[in-house]
Amino acid sequence: YAFAHCSLSNIAIPDSVTDIGDYAFEYCCSLSNMVIPNSVTSIGDYAFYGCRSLSNIVIPDSVTKIGDYAFSVCSSLSKIAIPDSVTDIGDYAFEYCSSLSNIVIPNSVTSIGAYAFYGCSSLSNIVIPDSVTTIGYGAFSGCSLSYDFKQELISRFGKEIFNDLWYL
Repeated sequence: YAFAHCSLSNIAIPDSVTDIGDYAFEYCCSLSNMVIPNSVTSIGDYAFYGCRSLSNIVIPDSVTKIGDYAFSVCSSLSKIAIPDSVTDIGDYAFEYCSSLSNIVIPNSVTSIGAYAFYGCSSLSNIVIPDSVTTIGYGAFSGCSLSYDFKQELISRFGKEIFNDLWYL
């Protein structure tokens, strides 16, 4: 809870930081830009939860894990580059990032958590590499993916990744 509920708009994290802890910037509603230093290897659960003004964040190649709810309800986040070092995208990691329209999952990722992109209503383009072997329940529910792409994902991972089957 280091900076939880703060009113800062920009924060510079020093190079001595290795982990962004759970709830570190939760509900920092004015936070709009963030550069995470190369020393950081993990983004904790709820780290940026509810940072509604966060529109730009740079995740360095040193990060291997994006925690549960890490960027959930970051409704201004329109794009994010997930680095090749990330292997795991946590449950609800980008839930309700309603401005997020495009995302490329790198070849290093093997697991996408349950509801990871739930409610990303603008998400219409996503690249999922063959390295991904597990996608959790409802991971892409409420996204604007095309019918054909949904069918492709269902054939690879099963219908459980969409819990909104009436949209198919």
